[in-house]
Amino acid sequence: MDMNESIFESFEAYLEGADYPKGKKKIMQAAVDLISTKGYNGTSTLQIAEHAGLSQATLFKYFQTKDELLTAILHPILPSLLGNFLDQLLNFQTTEEKIHYFVYDRMNYLKTNQALLKIVLQEMFSNEKIKQEQEHIWSFIQGRIGDLLQELKADPRINPDLTISQFLRILIGPLLAYFGQLYILGTNGQVTDEDLSLVEKQILGGLWK
Repeated sequence: MDMNESIFESFEAYLEGADYPKGKKKIMQAAVDLISTKGYNGTSTLQIAEHAGLSQATLFKYFQTKDELLTAILHPILPSLLGNFLDQLLNFQTTEEKIHYFVYDRMNYLKTNQALLKIVLQEMFSNEKIKQEQEHIWSFIQGRIGDLLQELKADPRINPDLTISQFLRILIGPLLAYFGQLYILGTNGQVTDEDLSLVEKQILGGLWK
């Protein structure tokens, strides 16, 4: 799959527009529904097929293994986490404006795709497939993140010694922590402007000298 063609804002919209057989789409959606609630190891291919209203044989027609199914689900989601919106950041003048846009835009994205993000966050330290996808997406976004960092370093308040890896942790860490608090550890809590403002301050605090 061409990474540039896989950018999307919701998994449902991605499936709707994908040139896949109807049965394959049902299986992919069923896998997201179950794995996000039961975990990868707690979900069997039989359960996924039954949830999709199809036979296990039909599932194996499209995906030879559960790992292959997981890869098909994750391959489009990870590039989209830092997708085309990066280009929009360059339209804002100040660092504060860029970070404000980043926090609100990506939180909306995370909330819209919370089932998929639950899978990523719950499995990222133990599932080899997800580790491989993380390496895959890092190779895709590293250059673009580097360009954004250089743009921000034009602001004399930004720490000039920040590396790309440090910048990415500062940028994404507080947002993912907030998402996890609401939708993984919590019970679908309400996103508030007050909380998002605090996330912005945490990110900016990490960027300043």
